[in-house]
Amino acid sequence: MNAFSNVDASGRAAELLDYLDHADRGLRAPKAALRSGLDLDPGSRVLDLGCGGGHELVALEEAGMDAYGVDTSAAMLASARDRLAALGRPARLGQADGAELPFPDGYFDGCRIERVLQHVANPAAVLREVRRTVRPGGRVALLEPDWASFTLASADAHAARSVADQVGADITHRDIGRHLRRLLVQGGFTEVRIEVELVVHTSLEDLSRMVSLERAAERSCASGLLDRSRAAELLREQRRLSDAGAFHSTINRSVLAWACRP
Repeated sequence: MNAFSNVDASGRAAELLDYLDHADRGLRAPKAALRSGLDLDPGSRVLDLGCGGGHELVALEEAGMDAYGVDTSAAMLASARDRLAALGRPARLGQADGAELPFPDGYFDGCRIERVLQHVANPAAVLREVRRTVRPGGRVALLEPDWASFTLASADAHAARSVADQVGADITHRDIGRHLRRLLVQGGFTEVRIEVELVVHTSLEDLSRMVSLERAAERSCASGLLDRSRAAELLREQRRLSDAGAFHSTINRSVLAWACRP
């Protein structure tokens, strides 16, 4: 199980918060697009479901919204509270499961969900709660990766595929990005719009900020999909390609979705 599925029990909260700090810098463009797509006026009440360290709560407040954050992790909420307080922003925070939100029907004008559904047990149940707590006509905005879209260029296609298939293998719903339209439509939302951000990595160093090929290769070997000598040769090949400026991998890093609550 991925540590983000239960941050407080993982013993890695500080490490995960550092990761979110880095991700916030790397995802500023899709985050801004997500925020814009909510199409809300200043003063609107917005829920950030799975608010993590509170980066987006600050952005929403700076855009004139009344931002509310929920997260299952006490450590994440403490970080969000500190971040908001340091900037003189109100902290409207609560510890809650996304499938059981502590808000009345139609309480919010909009809701954002970023890189959360990939980790929850039942994404459809979370979206049902979002539909309940967002007012009719309100919008929901989502951003999720599609780890299953990862590709790696190699002379050994079988080894590359075996390793690629293990990227994000510890994530509950590693291919959630490609299911957002279905989940939203089946959840009763309308006017569903999807955009995909394809990211091309041209060096191992660039890729390592997001994906560990070594970890994926180890999983592939442990699962019996690839022998260790072949995995080691693949990793050496990828280092040679990276050093020569010929490295190539791709992933649908961000699948952005917007929908209306009818």
